Amino acid sequence: MPIRWTTTNRGQIVLTNANHTRIFEKVFAKMIIPIILSVFAAVIGITGFVIIYYAVETRRQGFKIFRQKLEYFSSVVSIDENHITFRPRGRDISDGQLPNIGLTSREGSLVAGGPTSIVNGVITRKIISRTGCLKKNSKIKTSLFVYEDNPKIDLDLEYSDVSFESELGILTGWHIPVDSNSWIIGIHGHRSYRTESMRFVPTLHRLGLNVLLSDYRNDQNAPVDKGGYHMFGLTEWRDLESAVKFCNDRGAKKIFLMGHSMGGAIVIKYLLESTTKSQIHGAILESPALNLNKIIGMKAEEIPLLPRGAEYPIKKLVSRMVNIRWEDLNYLSRSDELSTPILLIHSNADKTVPVSLSDSLANSRPDIVTYLRLDEAPHGAAWNVHKEAVENDIKAFLSEKI
Repeated sequence: MPIRWTTTNRGQIVLTNANHTRIFEKVFAKMIIPIILSVFAAVIGITGFVIIYYAVETRRQGFKIFRQKLEYFSSVVSIDENHITFRPRGRDISDGQLPNIGLTSREGSLVAGGPTSIVNGVITRKIISRTGCLKKNSKIKTSLFVYEDNPKIDLDLEYSDVSFESELGILTGWHIPVDSNSWIIGIHGHRSYRTESMRFVPTLHRLGLNVLLSDYRNDQNAPVDKGGYHMFGLTEWRDLESAVKFCNDRGAKKIFLMGHSMGGAIVIKYLLESTTKSQIHGAILESPALNLNKIIGMKAEEIPLLPRGAEYPIKKLVSRMVNIRWEDLNYLSRSDELSTPILLIHSNADKTVPVSLSDSLANSRPDIVTYLRLDEAPHGAAWNVHKEAVENDIKAFLSEKI
C-alpha cells in the first residue's frame, strides 16, 4: 500500500495510519544506526591514534637516545668589562633572569649575576667572570650549568682526563684532584653532560674532595646500550658501580655521590642494588626522578584535551616499546631498603619532576634524609636561585662525614 501523508489544520504533515508510522520508524532506524556506528568507530579510531601518538612521543622524549643540537637564539646587544645586555629568546627569557646563570656561545662564555634590569624585553646583567671573547651581536644561550668548558678554563682548577672499564666498554671522565682519600662522583641528568656538576665543584674542592665527573652509557662519548634507550637507573647504575670501583682503585676511603634529576634515580638504584654500596658515606640528590610514573602522570595532565585516564594505555604501550615494567621505576616503593645518608634538594616550582616525590622520600625516611625544600627554582636550578643556601647545606652535610 503506498504511503500517504495528510496535512492537519495546523499545517503539520503526518502519516495517515499506524502501519505507515512503523514503516517510517524502520526507515529512520536503518538511516540513524549506521551513522551512530560510524561516529563510534571514528571516536575509537581517534582515541587509538591519540594513544599511539603520545606513546611514541613519550618514548621519543623520555627514553630514545638522540643528541640535542646546540642552538643559540639570543644575541648580545652590548658588552663591557662589567655588564652584558642581551636580547633573549625562548627559554632564555626566564632563565636569563635567574640570580646566577651562565651565558655561552661559540666564541666564549660568562657567568652573570646580580640585579636584573629589563627594558623593552632586553636584559642587562652584571658579569661575574668570563672566558673567551663574547662581543656585540654574538649569538648566545643561557646555561643552568653555568660552566660549559672544562675545570681548567672555567674554574682554573687542574684536572686530568680519565677512563675506566664498565659493563659495556670504556667510560671517560674528568678527575679534579686534591691530596685526600675522600672522593665524590657527579652523575648528570637526562640527555645531559658531566658539566652539570661543575657549578658545585668549587664548594666540593674547598672541602678537600677529589671530584670525578664521569659519563655513563648512551652519553655522547660512551658505549651505547643495545636496547637503545635511557633507562632512568635500571641499567645505568652499573656504570656508577664502575666509577666507584675506579675511585677505590685510586685509593679512595670515603666516597660520596651527587646525582641530578635522572642522575638521582641512578644513585638510588645503585644504593638499592650494588654490592659496593657500603662504601658510600653519603649522597646528594638534586630534583631526583624517584618515580617516573608520577612524572609521566604530571606531564599527561598538561596535555590539552587528553582524556583523564588516557595515560594508562599510553604507558602500557610504552612499556612494550621500551621493554620496561613501570613499577620498577618507582624507587620510592623501596625506600625502606636505603641506609645511606641523603641530602635531598628540591624546589616546589619544579615543573619537570614534582616536588611531591622528594616530600615522600623525606617523610618516609627522616632517619637518613636531610631535606632542603626550596621555592621559586625551576627544575635543576636550585643552585642558580638559592646558591648560598644550597652551598651551606652541602658543606654542613659533607663536613661531618669526611
